[in-house]
Amino acid sequence: MVGVGTVPGVSTEAADAGTSAVERLEIGRGDRRRAPLPGGPDVEILIGAQEGRPIGVLHVTVPPGGVMPAHEHGASEVLLISLGGEARVVDAQDGAVTELAPGALATIPVGRRVSLENPGSQPARLLVVLTPPDFAEQLTSWPSATG
Repeated sequence: MVGVGTVPGVSTEAADAGTSAVERLEIGRGDRRRAPLPGGPDVEILIGAQEGRPIGVLHVTVPPGGVMPAHEHGASEVLLISLGGEARVVDAQDGAVTELAPGALATIPVGRRVSLENPGSQPARLLVVLTPPDFAEQLTSWPSATG
């Protein structure tokens, strides 16, 4: 049996009455959208802006040789977490290239324009965390990727 103790600086108080309990989400069960351009990514919106949370969470799949051209994420700061395949983030402002293999993470500050590429032969899969989730709302205008 695991003992329960206190961790300095971490609250063990019960959540506020208005806060939800722990929620389990699964990749493959969110709203799937496809970028409206050839070779663009599919995006599954796991947590979007409409949920009223301070973060958004996306599962992004870029096909082999696929590219998402230079774009910015509005007011959202971005954390990319590589889950599989190869991904490359290219900073549109200075040309810096960041390679992402599975397990690698990268951050993109607010207002930074980047492109996302898959130079590999397998789909690149990324978990993307946005705060605030505003950019996730823009993706709801993309065509559905289901069916």
